[in-house]
Amino acid sequence: MPNKLKNNTKQWLNLAVVSMLGIVVAGCVITPDPVTSRDVRSRVQADQFKIYAAQDPVFAPITFNEALARSLKYNLDLRLKLMEKAHNRGLSEVANFEMLPDLMTSAGYTHRNNVSGSYSYDIDSATGVATDPATPSYTGSEPGDNRNMTAEFTWSALDFGIGYYSSKQAANEVLIAEERRRRVVQNILSDVRSAYWRAVGAQRLARQADQLTVQVRAALERSRTAEAQGLIPPKEALSYQRMLLDAVNLLASRRTELDLAKRELAALMNITPGTDFSVDEVDEPELKPAPLNVAELEEMALRYRPELRQEDYKVRITAAEARKQILSLLPNPSLLFGLEYDSNKYLFNDNWLTAGAKVNWNLFKAFSYKSMQDTQQRQVEVDNVRRMALSMAVLTQVRVAVERYKLTLQELDVANESFLVDQRMSAFAHAARGSQMNAKLEAIRAKTRALNSEFKRYSAYAAAQSAFGRIFNSVGFEVIPPKLDKKLTLEDLGAVIVQHINRVEKNNFAHASVLPAKLPTFSVHIEGVDAPLNGQIMDSVQSIFDRNRMPSKADAKHQLRMTMNLDGIQKGVRPASWLLSVYNDKGEKVGEKRYASTLTANPSNRTLLTFAESAIIANVGMVRGLLQTHAGE
Repeated sequence: MPNKLKNNTKQWLNLAVVSMLGIVVAGCVITPDPVTSRDVRSRVQADQFKIYAAQDPVFAPITFNEALARSLKYNLDLRLKLMEKAHNRGLSEVANFEMLPDLMTSAGYTHRNNVSGSYSYDIDSATGVATDPATPSYTGSEPGDNRNMTAEFTWSALDFGIGYYSSKQAANEVLIAEERRRRVVQNILSDVRSAYWRAVGAQRLARQADQLTVQVRAALERSRTAEAQGLIPPKEALSYQRMLLDAVNLLASRRTELDLAKRELAALMNITPGTDFSVDEVDEPELKPAPLNVAELEEMALRYRPELRQEDYKVRITAAEARKQILSLLPNPSLLFGLEYDSNKYLFNDNWLTAGAKVNWNLFKAFSYKSMQDTQQRQVEVDNVRRMALSMAVLTQVRVAVERYKLTLQELDVANESFLVDQRMSAFAHAARGSQMNAKLEAIRAKTRALNSEFKRYSAYAAAQSAFGRIFNSVGFEVIPPKLDKKLTLEDLGAVIVQHINRVEKNNFAHASVLPAKLPTFSVHIEGVDAPLNGQIMDSVQSIFDRNRMPSKADAKHQLRMTMNLDGIQKGVRPASWLLSVYNDKGEKVGEKRYASTLTANPSNRTLLTFAESAIIANVGMVRGLLQTHAGE
């Protein structure tokens, strides 16, 4: 009896200890802990450091090759896709281990504060109790301290089959991640094409725009002053002010549009915001004609587009999922083999081997086979319809991209023509300006319109570059060449990528026979003009050719000869003309054009200079065409 009382006391003590532990655990309740401002600041600083860390600094004007290389190396969207691909590759490697058998090991230690004892009843007794219930004989077969260890090998056929198809699904997810990365790279190339050339236009015209804005505002003040002094009628003054204000607004909107391209380019290259950088103002490369083999490009798009390749991999994933579901309906045979050890000294054998085999089969699940089959068939039909709809969209994108490029080329031609016309109008207005207020205002307005036309021309060129990039993008060609050396400098890396892109375009777009010849460098010669005016005309003409991206050099073999003819005075005026003759590199004349006009009886040097500028501006297209046609002669 004392032993029984002692055991009851221990039970009460154990209950008290458990109660105290419960109270302690209840006191450890987790309460909401909002993020502090200090934590947010630390996170922002860390993110900013990681975003812009390990980047090559900008020391020189950025070329197109470098801009493309920086965008592909540092762009955060591309980094994200690369990390997603690495993550999916890791999941694929993990899925491979699901096919392996299970090998479970365990070790443990147990302790009791009292003896695990019991007594038994006699199963042969009619009453089912011990022979002497008043004095039962307790026995025990477990020590107070016990250690055990187990190593169990289990292999399930069903788990192996499901793990196999799960591994194939994970491998296809890796390939899908790679196609997403390819798509991001293609989009980056298209965006860089557009942003870079718009940034070049903005940088070239920024200084001219600032100077002209100052002149326009000064002209507005003079117009208001002249109106107040009664020098010009109020209606006419207001009309000119309205025109000048419209020109300023248009100029500001054009410049803002192009200036934003520089910010977009900085974002693509992941340059730190606020970093002052410039782009390399190289000559604009000749735009290629629209590809003629549209049907071939459509067929290639169906093979190369990352979106369609993703659909191919999704079909594989769907098929693997169907097989997994069918496997789950089959019996599941499994094998078991184990090694066990127990430190119980009352055991006859303290270590032993176990082996077994069993088959599990959920018979009721077999009734879901028909529904499962119907669901799988509908999923296949959905995949097919989605792929066909996407294929139709891809075909449409290719054809629309080609047609859009054709339209942008036409718009660029119109922009070039408008630019040339506005240049001529500006030259005439500048030559005709005198002391009259109207003439000065008209000259400024014409100059503003000419600069707006030049802005529009740069925008049209950038749009054409972007449209050509959309053709490349819509077909889905690979941008990054295989076996790319990642140790190259940014400039060399960009050059290798651009060479690869040009090679792909040459092999798959328009044939070389339909590509325009590269414009050769040519020299300009002025004849029929005295020496002082000759130099001024030469400078002005070369400036016009530079604005129109037509390279001229004093010792070039191709030549443009300009000869001025002044006729006698007739009725107070003097007929005059410029003869423009183009010669190839062999000295053979390949074409000429005469530009005639009527000048005052005694034209000033400024009038003759304007006359020469008008002749060149009016015939820039003719000179370009002749030089391009006879470039290889």
